[in-house]
Amino acid sequence: MGIHLRGRHLWKKLGTAAITAGLVFGLAGCGGGGAQESGPASDLEGTGSLDGEGQTLVVFMPTTSNVYMAANLDSIEQEAAELNFEVKSFENNFDQTEQDQQVQEWLATGQEAAAYLFWPSAAEAATNSIRLLAQDAPVFQFNQGVQEDAQEFVTAYAGVSDWGIGQQAGMSALEAIGAQEEAGVEFSGPDGKPNIIEFRFPTGYVAGDDRHDAFVEATDGAFNELIVEPLTTTDAQAGYESASQVIPRFKAEGIDFVYAQNNNSAAGVVQALEQNGLTPGEDVIVIAGDYSGDKAPLQEGKIHSAVIQSPVIEGMLVVRVAAQFLATGEVVEEEVTIEADESKPELEMVPPATTTFIMNPPVTQETYDDFLIWDMTIEELVK
Repeated sequence: MGIHLRGRHLWKKLGTAAITAGLVFGLAGCGGGGAQESGPASDLEGTGSLDGEGQTLVVFMPTTSNVYMAANLDSIEQEAAELNFEVKSFENNFDQTEQDQQVQEWLATGQEAAAYLFWPSAAEAATNSIRLLAQDAPVFQFNQGVQEDAQEFVTAYAGVSDWGIGQQAGMSALEAIGAQEEAGVEFSGPDGKPNIIEFRFPTGYVAGDDRHDAFVEATDGAFNELIVEPLTTTDAQAGYESASQVIPRFKAEGIDFVYAQNNNSAAGVVQALEQNGLTPGEDVIVIAGDYSGDKAPLQEGKIHSAVIQSPVIEGMLVVRVAAQFLATGEVVEEEVTIEADESKPELEMVPPATTTFIMNPPVTQETYDDFLIWDMTIEELVK
């Protein structure tokens, strides 16, 4: 990997042997996948302090008209303020061309950035912008996984693991199968397996591929798959419209489970199930991916489980990882997942991992009221 020699920080790769039990504010090894390697940063010493001293973190991300993005940016700004960084942000309307233009316009100003926090609108088309930014200051990518051709330009990734979300959804599904069997439920599929329908993210959306593959791996043949149906978008309306077409086609065969890749679309599927005379939570067990959108179906037991993907924690995390790198001038070649601690851990002045994922804990109707991570309830974690 090449190293761009520019800026105020010395970038070093540390071997795995350099990792200690105290690594990065309570990190634990990730059982998921999809981590990316780090790349270049710059050639001068770390500051030796987690205090940002008023330096600027420049954020490029999709529009905060989206609730998740709004919560994410608000969290970035709050965490940056706690660490004495300034934040300057540029939003785009889910348009990589627009984001590319913003990058070029920013760089043309010649203003200084301590680091770039980069959420690509279309990761597969964002490499040139990442490369340009990396020539100016270290780049920390978040939310969208780092593409192979961008790895050498990204110092570290911090954010969601779509593989981890699919994996946790699969484990929750297996637990639900066990509970159904204990209750004496007979499934509809061949060899007594439960039949399942999956409603996945739109075709071509990489997160949907990861969530599908991880779910299939985690469940390891436990289901008889009737169909994997791509949605047009990821919202409740798309879930409802697609399920309204698919459910009548397979109702006679018996639908035991539904896996929807996010809770938002799962809420629409619940509505379609009810309109087709099926009772979600009884006739059909609905497993959701990340917990977004309408919270009522899970609270009412119509959705069996969902996975917490907190924009608040993701925003905190990318700032913390950037601050640790700026302080130490180093990264550790490692993939980790942060712990789901009840209390927010103190930030330690140690090199961050090249790939740090947020936690992916499940939530159910039974655990909802007692859920607490980093001193936040469900309502605070998921906007």
